[in-house]
Amino acid sequence: MIKINPYLGLLIIAMLAFASCKKKDKLNNCDLTEANFVGSYKLVSIKYKPSASSAEIDGTFLLDPCELDDITTFSANHTFAYVDAGTQCSTPGDYSGTWSLSGSTLDFDGRSPTIVAFDCTGFTTTDTSYNTDGDKLTLTLRKQ
Repeated sequence: MIKINPYLGLLIIAMLAFASCKKKDKLNNCDLTEANFVGSYKLVSIKYKPSASSAEIDGTFLLDPCELDDITTFSANHTFAYVDAGTQCSTPGDYSGTWSLSGSTLDFDGRSPTIVAFDCTGFTTTDTSYNTDGDKLTLTLRKQ
């Protein structure tokens, strides 16, 4: 018979107990609400599909390189501020406006994209007929 040190046995039991207890997954319990949505975001991905039958391409060609590190802040009072952060463009593109959220539709900057994914650490939107009929723009932003 194998003899186990009682302290070692308690340590193993404690480790197993802590390992089996998981905190509630914040990502799974995060509803898309205005309160959860408020915050500062940075663009991490742009995908563009010129037409329904086209392949999706990297849409960063739509922006100048100095725009890829900019921050958009959505405030609780339904205003937003777009700030030319990081590498400054020769003409800073700072501006502000209003935003609203209705279900999964974000009214922002004169557009109404659909939020297709939200997890309290970021969100992804799709906007159809962005430039032409049938095209699709997909943006992914992460909270800062």
